[in-house]
Amino acid sequence: MSEVTPMAVLVMINNYLHDLATAVFAVSALAAYFLLRSPATREAPAALQPVVTGLVRVGLFALAWTLAAGVVRALAYRYYEWMDAVGRDQVPALIVKHIILVSLVIAGLVVFYHVRRLVRIGQGEEVLW
Repeated sequence: MSEVTPMAVLVMINNYLHDLATAVFAVSALAAYFLLRSPATREAPAALQPVVTGLVRVGLFALAWTLAAGVVRALAYRYYEWMDAVGRDQVPALIVKHIILVSLVIAGLVVFYHVRRLVRIGQGEEVLW
């Protein structure tokens, strides 16, 4: 068993927050989209607009965190995670996890594109698909 150093703990926290930020990004995108598509938005668009704006801001911050923490994770991976993962036969699970996380980010980007489009339509701008 390897020694737990303060740097190892920081890397572990970074990795956890990286995965969490990915989920927050995807959920923020979906929440903003479903909120804009709900009947309540048609009845009170001005009241819900700050909520949608907040969700978009949280989502974009989470995306930025995902990218920044991903760089840190990639740089620290070989030293802090690789040997433990290989030793416990976790590489296939890590591959599947990252396929899922990358899919969440791509789906979130697509949904945010639609959110942007719905906001523009709601503001009276003509948006062509």
